[in-house]
Amino acid sequence: MKLVDAGAPRAPAGAQVFVSVLVGPAKQSPRLPLEVPDGRPWALRVVAKSGPYVVSLRRPERRALDLSAVVEKAYGARSTTRGWPTFERIAAAVRSLEAPARRARR
Repeated sequence: MKLVDAGAPRAPAGAQVFVSVLVGPAKQSPRLPLEVPDGRPWALRVVAKSGPYVVSLRRPERRALDLSAVVEKAYGARSTTRGWPTFERIAAAVRSLEAPARRARR
């Protein structure tokens, strides 16, 4: 939830924001931002890591790029990747479930 509350990172026009969740502890910690391919123009840019969450940007012309494979290679841990809007929907669902629980405790 904190990740979503902080807001999506700035992205160039047309780029999509993704979040990868590391399944286990990271075995490596790459220097950020990590760009694939190296240099410009990048197709994927890993911009942040917070706990098990890795945030990346992908340019639209590189849809075939396997985001999870890039993150797994960079961090040495398995991962699953979803778009930023999916994490916003998850956060909204969690909030809606927490609200009745808070009211019940009062």
